[in-house]
Amino acid sequence: MTLTTPVLTYRTIDPRVDADQAVAHQVDACIASFGDDKRFQGAMRYLGWLKSKVEEFPEGFLMAYLDNRCVGQLELEVPYGLTTGYVNLFYVCAEFRGLGFGRLLHERAEMYFRSWDANQIELHVSTTNERALRFYRRTGYHRASDCRGGTVWKMQKAL
Repeated sequence: MTLTTPVLTYRTIDPRVDADQAVAHQVDACIASFGDDKRFQGAMRYLGWLKSKVEEFPEGFLMAYLDNRCVGQLELEVPYGLTTGYVNLFYVCAEFRGLGFGRLLHERAEMYFRSWDANQIELHVSTTNERALRFYRRTGYHRASDCRGGTVWKMQKAL
C-alpha cells in the first residue's frame, strides 16, 4: 500500500493582490475563534499591518496552495534578537480542515522558526476555539498563561 502526502507550495503574501483573501481569512479566523467578527480590526488597518509585516518577514507571511487552490495562510515572525517565534495567524481554509493540511502548515512553520534559530514558538488562542486547542495540544503546545481575563491562552512549544 502506498500513501501519498500532498505537496503544498508556498508564496509570500502580496498585500495588494491577496487583500480580499487575506481579509476573508482574518474574518473567518475571528469567527472560528470567538464566534463572531467583532474583534476584527477592519480591513484597512489589517492590510496596513500586513504590508509592514510582509516587508519585515517575507518568508514568514505565506499563502499555501495545493495546485492552484488556497489551503491556508501563515503569519509567522521571529523578532530580531529573540529566540522565540510568534504565530500571528495559523489558518486552514474551511474546506481543507480535518484533512491533515494543518500538520503540513505546522511543519512549514517549524522549518521557518528553526531557520531563524528560534528555540520556542508562542501563539495566542481563544479558549472557545476547541478545534484549534486540540490541534495545538496534539502538535506539542502547552498552556503557558491566561490573557484577556482568561478568554485567551498563550501557548508555547519548545523546538
